[in-house]
Amino acid sequence: MTLSPTRRRVALGLRFAAVVPCLVALPIFYLVGWSLWAWGLSAVLLLANITIAFGSDWFSHGRSQVMAVGIVGVSLISRAWLTFGALFIIAWTVDRQVGVAAAAAFLVYFTVDIVARSVSHVLLRDDAIHSAPTTGASV
Repeated sequence: MTLSPTRRRVALGLRFAAVVPCLVALPIFYLVGWSLWAWGLSAVLLLANITIAFGSDWFSHGRSQVMAVGIVGVSLISRAWLTFGALFIIAWTVDRQVGVAAAAAFLVYFTVDIVARSVSHVLLRDDAIHSAPTTGASV
């Protein structure tokens, strides 16, 4: 069975779900008086993470399920550690308020991204995988 075009579009749209809280955060940063540099930093890190996630999805395509899950899983964990490591270094060495505000915003974006990508992966699974073949003799 093939997936419907609507299901594919919804799954692809979910891959960009984290952009919504990122855009909502801009006026919040402005109204609260937080540095817009922090918002910009969190937005750039989000875009970099989305790009790397698409790259790991592309790289894992066509591989066995175990290898694909491993590639995407290592990418997910690596992106989280590297991003928060960079934000920690920025907060420690450059500007604490910018680093902490960017980290707080990015934590929200990353959480939305993880949930949305998980749902997207489930939607993109072929229905044939879920349906077990029927065995039995027909009379």
